[in-house]
Amino acid sequence: MNKKIFSSLSMAVATAVLALSVFSSVPVKAEAAGKGAVTINSVSISGESVIVNVSASDLPDSDDGAFYLFAEKPYQGAPVGAPIASLPISGSAVFSVPLGYQTTSCRLYDKFQVAVKQGGAFVAVAGAKYITNPEALAGGGSQARKNNGKKGLILDGAKIGNGNTEVVQLGVQQGAYNINLTDVIGGNGGIQYGYNGKTYYFDSAYMSQYDHCVRTSTNQGMGMTMVLLNPYSRGEEFMISPTARGGIGRAPYYLMNTSEDNGLEYLEAVVSFLASRYNGKNGCGQVDNWVIANEINAKNAWNYSSVTDQMTYAQLYADSVRVCYNAIKSRNANAYVCISLDQNWTRIHNGSYFSARSMLDAFNACITAQGNIDWCLAEHPYNYPMNWTSFWTPKNPSMITHSIDTPFISMENIEQLTDYMCQPAFRNSKGAVRPILLTEVGYSSTQGEEAQAAAIVYAYQRCVTNQYIKLITFNRQTDYPVEMAQGLSLGLTRPDGSRKLSWEFFQQMNGGNAGAYIGRAASYMGISDWNAAMHAR
Repeated sequence: MNKKIFSSLSMAVATAVLALSVFSSVPVKAEAAGKGAVTINSVSISGESVIVNVSASDLPDSDDGAFYLFAEKPYQGAPVGAPIASLPISGSAVFSVPLGYQTTSCRLYDKFQVAVKQGGAFVAVAGAKYITNPEALAGGGSQARKNNGKKGLILDGAKIGNGNTEVVQLGVQQGAYNINLTDVIGGNGGIQYGYNGKTYYFDSAYMSQYDHCVRTSTNQGMGMTMVLLNPYSRGEEFMISPTARGGIGRAPYYLMNTSEDNGLEYLEAVVSFLASRYNGKNGCGQVDNWVIANEINAKNAWNYSSVTDQMTYAQLYADSVRVCYNAIKSRNANAYVCISLDQNWTRIHNGSYFSARSMLDAFNACITAQGNIDWCLAEHPYNYPMNWTSFWTPKNPSMITHSIDTPFISMENIEQLTDYMCQPAFRNSKGAVRPILLTEVGYSSTQGEEAQAAAIVYAYQRCVTNQYIKLITFNRQTDYPVEMAQGLSLGLTRPDGSRKLSWEFFQQMNGGNAGAYIGRAASYMGISDWNAAMHAR
């Protein structure tokens, strides 16, 4: 292993864990005088029960010689309310409590704490942990993933179905689209959904549009990635974190609310509803990949919260990911649930825009401390600057380097990201490298259509030659006027539907003629040794 990478990661994780320990909601290990050394080893679903496995290498002081188990909401810190179970204090204890799935007492989203009585009060003696196997509720009937290939495209909603076969002609294997949570909630209330003992009312008009997108794309053979976004909608402020409500109007999307009961319960219900609807078994199509929010390290731009401390923000985001993860995996065991980061790897880091690497470290520390789950990474490795397509003649060579400390991650040095994710501290609960999905990357035709076409072929080949990258989704099918105004004409077609040269290159870059198009791209870019340029992994 690269020693420089390992050293960087070790320092980052150590710092993150140290920071986490200052929050009462995220104790790593309680070893203060009188509290002993108690650890919750695992929390898992078994049948209709939750099994909490506890060990103690040093027994804590206690008024009555008992361990007490508490089930708390994500926003709660110290033990609150009454314990749900108790056992005699010992070096090993196994609690078994009802899961209560699909009832008002459901514990699928709770975190579990062990406490003792000291001086008549309950005192937590172990770091809180969550259930780590929600997929147990999905049973063995989850649909297989549509792993038909890595070539993806952000879809133009106006071109989905209704006789339009452009994506079929292009050979798109992976499609991507967005869902606004506030589109689904409320509205005309035409859909009733019963969840955990309550009834929720969702908008049938919006859902008809999303159904059309997912069903059509599934029928056309594509795997689907859906990005869950949380915009402001009047009357639905409860979906937005209290830390973000003061900034309504400053950003298009906001941090999800896991800090209050109403927002938390609605988030659980709406994500469960969507995961169930698009699990491939209900005639509405299949979503294989769910991305939780957009470019969350750039929080003031895409996932607004007023919180400026990175570890506090990382914990709040980790709470929302875990809620979504449990909702999705309990409905579709084979789905990927992803966090979203942008290309700013180390360059910019302040209270409004965190670097992607530091955010990755902080998020991983939060999840690991509270029960490791199999989250995946959705990355957006745009060029620097974004409108500079011809990266083979860089504007600023120092911004994108083949070093773990590179300021930006792009397709030119994407191996740095996958190398980082290969480290043991980042692996999933089974010890495997987490799937990496490049869910948004694009190249503008403003520097010439041949430059855009060549860049797309290069990026796709970099994805194909890296075993850890599961797909690459190009932005986008059709030029988008808002992006065009920023010098980003990223589409394969123009707004009038006419095709650019990149349409042909995209279509051909993975077929029988792929070699010819790779050759054309290499010649245009001045790459004499294509294999060496791939930095294969």
